[in-house]
Amino acid sequence: MGSISTLKLPLIDLSDLDGSKPGTGRWESLQSQVREALEEFGCFEALNDKMTLELHNDAFQELEALLELPIDVKHRFDIPDKPYDGYFENLPRSPHCEVFAMNYAPNLGSIEGLADLMWPEGNTRFCDTMNKYVTRVLEMDSLVKKLALGSLGVDKYLESLAKSIAYNFRLMRYATPGTEESKKLGIRCHRDSNFVTILHHNHVNGLEVQTKDGCWFEVAPSSATSFIVLAGESLYGWSNGRLHSPCHRVTISGHKARYCIGFFSAIQGTMQCPDELVDDQHPLLFKPFDVADLPRIYRTKEGESGASAMDTYYRI
Repeated sequence: MGSISTLKLPLIDLSDLDGSKPGTGRWESLQSQVREALEEFGCFEALNDKMTLELHNDAFQELEALLELPIDVKHRFDIPDKPYDGYFENLPRSPHCEVFAMNYAPNLGSIEGLADLMWPEGNTRFCDTMNKYVTRVLEMDSLVKKLALGSLGVDKYLESLAKSIAYNFRLMRYATPGTEESKKLGIRCHRDSNFVTILHHNHVNGLEVQTKDGCWFEVAPSSATSFIVLAGESLYGWSNGRLHSPCHRVTISGHKARYCIGFFSAIQGTMQCPDELVDDQHPLLFKPFDVADLPRIYRTKEGESGASAMDTYYRI
């Protein structure tokens, strides 16, 4: 898999923003930090004081308990006609990973639906913990979008985009290979097709991101409670290529399992770049695109190498 650098991601502190509003010095500074990070790396590490160590520990304790259930119980969450939703494991793109994936919306009862299948007798602690956790991540997702779009001067589109937003919530475990000598792929290199991805994992690293010049580096968060925020291909296309969507993968080694919680926000339907992001210095790069069409890149040889669906299918 080649040599791995120790380059650190930009660290952006999004804590204590209750009194900060667009136009204030703090807000303008954060907008600049987010834009610079997404332009250069397509991702950054985010700190937020609302994600406490206690909530982090509680969420991952519940995650581990869920994934330790008997295999026949976990398969109750299978969705046969949707291979990347429900419960699945060891798919070609993620050969050493098992996942619970669900569409999420506030007040939809997604987490309660999962709990009812796994624990028919009920599991209030799981539901309460995960709902509290997701509430915090939803707040983070909304904040990141405000800062990113505000940095480009197109935050007036936030309301219209929000009307078409859909969320996918994933609870993941990467199996340990049981050796320190060689790494194995937990998830192959790829670019997320959605708008914004937020990842949070336990103490076992493994996420690797590719820079624009093709070098790979391991992401080593500075805090147990920090998130990794990545721009997806939809944001790359919608921003007229201003914000980069990075190729990334997960490698595993050693004797400890890697647990991860992923939150993926996507804009449903056809998207196109706002006129405000097209000018003489930034000519239009992409045709209008259907977000649901982007994942087909994963089934191609180009996709297996981390090719961009936007560049492959929609480049003008």
